[in-house]
Amino acid sequence: VSTVPAGAADGLAAALRRPGAGGGGAGVLLDVVYAPWPTDLAAAWAERGGVVVGGSAMLLHQAAEQVRLMTGRPAPLEAMRTALERALAGAPG
Repeated sequence: VSTVPAGAADGLAAALRRPGAGGGGAGVLLDVVYAPWPTDLAAAWAERGGVVVGGSAMLLHQAAEQVRLMTGRPAPLEAMRTALERALAGAPG
């Protein structure tokens, strides 16, 4: 799990790209950054065959759970996903 600001793990990403470095493979990386995407760490992890889950999925599902808790109703997940994708498409970075 990476919860550091975008760019803060670039050194780790460079280390993952060195021959013989560990990481990736069957592992899963949850990189909570959602903009800019992908981060260098996420790209390096994927290059090594690892599975990457980006922060936008976490953000979406946290927001959906907040809507459910505050309203008692299921969140309109697909509408929220569309709004998030549109917002991120215009995000700087």
